[in-house]
Amino acid sequence: MTEKTIALIGNQNCGKTTLFNALTGANQYVGNWPGVTVDQVIGKISKRDWDVVDLPGLYSLSPYSAEEIVSRNFLLSNDYDVVLNVVDATHLERSLSLTLEILPMGRPMVIALNMTDLLKEKGISIDAGKLSEKLGVTVVPISASNGHGLEQLLDAIDKAKASDKVTSVYPQAVVDMLSEIGGLLGDNTNSAEKTFIATSLLQQDKVYLEEYRSSEKILTEVVRDRATIERKYGTDAEAYFPQARYNFIDKIMPEISSRTGSGVKTQISAKIDNIVTNKWLALPIFAAIIYVIYYLAVTTVGTAATDYANDVVFGEWCTDGANWLLDQALAPDWLRSLVVDGIIGGVGAVLGFVPQMIVLFFLLSIVEQCGYMTRVAFVLDRIFRRFGLSGRSFIPILIATGCAVPALMSTKSIDNVNEQRITLITTSFLPCSAKLPIMTMIFLSFFPEQTWIAPAVYLLGIFSIAVTGIILKKSSAFKEDVSPFVMELPDYHLPRALNVVRTTYERCKAFIIKAGTIIFGTVVVIWFFSNFNFTSEGFRMVDVSESMLSSFGSLIAFIFVPLGFGFWQAAVAVITGLLAKENVVGTMAVLLGLASDVAEDDQGLSAALQGVFPTSVAAFAFLAFNLWSTPCVAALGAMKRQFGSGRWFGFSVCYMLCYAYCLSLVIYQIGGLILGQVPFGPFTVVAFIVLAVFLYLLFRKDSGKKSSLRIAARTSN
Repeated sequence: MTEKTIALIGNQNCGKTTLFNALTGANQYVGNWPGVTVDQVIGKISKRDWDVVDLPGLYSLSPYSAEEIVSRNFLLSNDYDVVLNVVDATHLERSLSLTLEILPMGRPMVIALNMTDLLKEKGISIDAGKLSEKLGVTVVPISASNGHGLEQLLDAIDKAKASDKVTSVYPQAVVDMLSEIGGLLGDNTNSAEKTFIATSLLQQDKVYLEEYRSSEKILTEVVRDRATIERKYGTDAEAYFPQARYNFIDKIMPEISSRTGSGVKTQISAKIDNIVTNKWLALPIFAAIIYVIYYLAVTTVGTAATDYANDVVFGEWCTDGANWLLDQALAPDWLRSLVVDGIIGGVGAVLGFVPQMIVLFFLLSIVEQCGYMTRVAFVLDRIFRRFGLSGRSFIPILIATGCAVPALMSTKSIDNVNEQRITLITTSFLPCSAKLPIMTMIFLSFFPEQTWIAPAVYLLGIFSIAVTGIILKKSSAFKEDVSPFVMELPDYHLPRALNVVRTTYERCKAFIIKAGTIIFGTVVVIWFFSNFNFTSEGFRMVDVSESMLSSFGSLIAFIFVPLGFGFWQAAVAVITGLLAKENVVGTMAVLLGLASDVAEDDQGLSAALQGVFPTSVAAFAFLAFNLWSTPCVAALGAMKRQFGSGRWFGFSVCYMLCYAYCLSLVIYQIGGLILGQVPFGPFTVVAFIVLAVFLYLLFRKDSGKKSSLRIAARTSN
């Protein structure tokens, strides 16, 4: 059997990777494409002795990202024998647009009509023979996930030949224009590639405009033909070509596809989407869902379990058990203090919130897996575009609600470099799982009856992302068009119980492991420095107010005086929180003596916090600084790798710290003044100046604003 190299191409989420795995099994290896850090995945179909190159998924051959450039360049090369184009049968109209871009290249091609097992459920019937006739290439119905039709697909690939007649979707006048431009490109390019390059030039493709910028004859012809298209067809060339493809698809769809049933599931999803993605209702619905989730997790179900964990499990069982064991071992006072005050008091204060986090993660997993969160990305795309981002940026931000590290790594899929930079800076602005204990601690201590406070924090996070995008995009350093964002809205479905439980378990497991390692080590160090110091009698245990940590905290506490928490315990907690956000709760528990003095007075962490924070607005300012300052050290490491530049990394760290400080200053000084909790003073004046500067940066005229190039794209239900 002849050796072949197959170029596997298709939209994102079309089942391309599933098909690749089904065809190649374990016979795969991963490398890098020359000159870029994009993964190159190649597999071998052993029984056919064929190589399969899994190209990065894309929606169009107009390149915006490194992945799209890689896919396009490979398709234009002669390094393969057959194009295997994977098409999502359930979203045929969207998928065929890419197919119609590849066809003019004139290479042997087979279409794998994937996900045909889902057509009946959606009430759709597709005639593969008719589709093959319309496109002039072989179409094989398959289900990659079930393995159906794979043998027939391999047979079709083996017989694939270049079509004698290439399907054209453009009128003769446009075909003549492409032929004219192609004739100016020289003899070193084949006719199919000439047609593709000509189409790209007419669409103002930056790659080819740069390549042919020295050829005045070619550029003159391109300008002339673009003007003709605009005059004759009433639209610019960028919109004309994709629209022409969709017009062709619309024309053939009635002949190749029909509804065989009601498609009840899709219809129900569409009706729900009419409400949850509504221009005016989308954000209120999102806020309401977050409100209900946090109400159940923080105020009702989760709180009862957390109170039991704090008061009984750690407050009585662990403390009493540890004291009994230490009594039996005749342990010295320092060891008793380390175990009870340091380990149980610090780590226990963090683990005490695990019941609430179980409820929270469980509810969030249901919302994510039922398909709602993809709607949030769709809704926020409309909003994000107004300040220089796209819905693509919401994906890392959504991942960051679990952990910022994978979220920051996922920004590599954002093709626009400045959009990626802004996303890296703002990704951690929505609370991750590590910040949830701090939120819960402050909510329960100072806002136990204000159930609106959790949605307010999330909306403030979205607001912070928005204003950061607006401010930075008005700077010349961040000037670049927003990249197009195409996404699929899957039908709603009931989440599988096993998947929800597994997701909840994995998130809680990661949190508990972190509590048992990083937080354990931190609270031990905090305990040591908060209980020892050099005195006239030598190095020995002292009262916490006379410890080394107290001295250090007192040195830096003045920094936070304008923010309302200028006492040394809070200052130390902020510093440890820069290492890992979970440390904030454990640090406060250790420094406030939660396991000893506080417990003896029948008080808890809430009472201890109320004793040191002067007002509730000061506590909220403390929360704001910890939520919107830099993420943990591990996340900063991921951020630095993604930036690939020390200068940009340094700027992002400085921006986040400054933003968090200024936001906390405004919250405490102006918010406190409005609520009557803070008197007017010099720092209030500073807060108003900061607010004025902020408003100027936000609303100043953007004189260098560029128009945004958007490629027409469409999804179907």
